[in-house]
Amino acid sequence: MECDQVRRVLDAFVDGELDVLRSMEVEEHLRACPACAGIVESQRALAQSFQEKLPRHSAPGALKTRIQALLREEAGNKVPWWKGPSLIRPWAVAFLMLVVASASAFFVGGSNRSGKLAEEAVSNHIRSLQAGHLMDVASTDQHTVKPWFAGRLDFSPIVVDLAESGFPLLGGRQDVLDHQSVAALVYQRRKHFINLFVWPGGNVPAAFRSLRGYQIEEWSRSGMNYLAVSDLAEAEFREFSALIRKQTN
Repeated sequence: MECDQVRRVLDAFVDGELDVLRSMEVEEHLRACPACAGIVESQRALAQSFQEKLPRHSAPGALKTRIQALLREEAGNKVPWWKGPSLIRPWAVAFLMLVVASASAFFVGGSNRSGKLAEEAVSNHIRSLQAGHLMDVASTDQHTVKPWFAGRLDFSPIVVDLAESGFPLLGGRQDVLDHQSVAALVYQRRKHFINLFVWPGGNVPAAFRSLRGYQIEEWSRSGMNYLAVSDLAEAEFREFSALIRKQTN
C-alpha cells in the first residue's frame, strides 16, 4: 500500500475497525514507513489523552430522583391530564436523550478531529523538512506555483507572495491531510519554514494552538480551509497568518 492509501484508512485502523487482511496490509506498510507510523503513534497518544483528561460529570441527585419518579409514575399509569398522553412521554424522554448524546458526540468528535488534524499537520511539516521533501515546485513566483497545481488537484489554491513583508514564497507541493489531497505552500522567515496547507471545504473552525514545539493556526475563508504550521515565535507566526487572511479574502 502507498502512503496516500494508508492514510485514508488510518482512523479506522487506530479504532480497530478494519478487517484482518486490510489491517495486516497497513501494519506491513507502517513497519517500512516511519512517517505513517508516526501519525499512528500521534493519533493513539491523542486518543489516550482525551480519555484521560476529558471531564466526566455525574447526573445531579435531583435529576436522578426526578427520573425515577417519572418512571414509577409511568409504570403506574398515573399521569395527570396536563402532562399529555402517557404513550408520548417515553418517546419524548428517548428523543431528549438522543439529542443530548448527539450534541456531546458533536463537540467531543469535533474537538478530537481538530486535534488529529493538528497532529497530522505537524507530522507532515516535520517530514517536509527532510531532504527533498519540502517542495515539488520551487519558485518565488506565485504565477509559477499556482498553475503547477492545475491537473494535480481538483481546486485552485490562492497563492500570495509575502516577500515584501518578510515572508517570501519558496514554492509548493502536493500533500495529504485529513485523508485528502491538499496544496502545501511553503514560506520562509529567516531560517524558519512555514507550511500553509490549503484545501476546499470551508468547515475548519478558527483555532490557534502550540503542539510539540510548533505553532498551528486553522481557519476557513471563502469556501477554503487553511492550516499554517511552523516553529516561528508566536508573534511572527500570527503576523504571517494575519497577512495570509488579508490577501485571501
